[in-house]
Amino acid sequence: MRRLISPSRSAVFPTRAVAVLTALAGALFAALVFAPRMLATRGRDSDLADRHTLVNDLCDAFIGYWRSGKEQPSPGLERVIDYWFRYNVVKGVIASILLMVLVALGSLLWKTFLRDGGPGRVRKVALVSAGVSVVGFALFALWTAVASLQGAAAPFASILPLLGGASNGALADTVDQIKQQLTDSTGGSEQARPALEGIVSDYVRFHVVREIAAVPIAFAFTGASVMLWNKLARRGSNDRRTRRVLVSFAASSTVLSLFFILIFLVNRATATDPNPGLLNLFNGSW
Repeated sequence: MRRLISPSRSAVFPTRAVAVLTALAGALFAALVFAPRMLATRGRDSDLADRHTLVNDLCDAFIGYWRSGKEQPSPGLERVIDYWFRYNVVKGVIASILLMVLVALGSLLWKTFLRDGGPGRVRKVALVSAGVSVVGFALFALWTAVASLQGAAAPFASILPLLGGASNGALADTVDQIKQQLTDSTGGSEQARPALEGIVSDYVRFHVVREIAAVPIAFAFTGASVMLWNKLARRGSNDRRTRRVLVSFAASSTVLSLFFILIFLVNRATATDPNPGLLNLFNGSW
């Protein structure tokens, strides 16, 4: 009876659903690359879609902000920050949708693999390879969504690494002054102190957001890990194919849960004591 049932079940492959989800994922990947710059620009900010212009405008605005000595960003810097906020919002939305599509596609592929009892080693290897690839892309989409959330919540801090691509003598002097004030709390100009506080506060917010985002993700992977290991323990040793899939998912979930716990701890420490991390940033660890 089992031989009669297995071939008929293996013959049913959700070709249309897989094709639609794959095409949608491909379109979303393309949108993730091109759409944020186009959708984030508006009116007079359209020139910021060009990377070179964005870096130069950020450099000039950042120097002016530091020299002003005020915590409130200057109009020029506010313009760049607003653009970066919109850029990250668009990117985060696209990445989140992409993640949902990839989860649906991955679930479909793994379910097909588990119920496929028909012959064909090539078919099984293809299903496993496709499933693993989708999981990898889904993790990329998850990380992009989290990074975009950070960028939207703390756009000033998240755009600072772009200064690493600027070559400007005035910027080098500004960075030296910032490093001096970070190293020695009593050093530097008192006029510039509020500007430094503005940088530090947004940098702290940047890491607090990642710290908060890591918690539910770590819980989700921990829960998935526990569920999969328990399911694996209840299964007999006869279904080797299913066991291999469960082991791979359970082990991956365990590793990812530990990874996001580490992310939480690192960002917690950085948010508590931001000066060393910010000093490393301005020392070139962009």
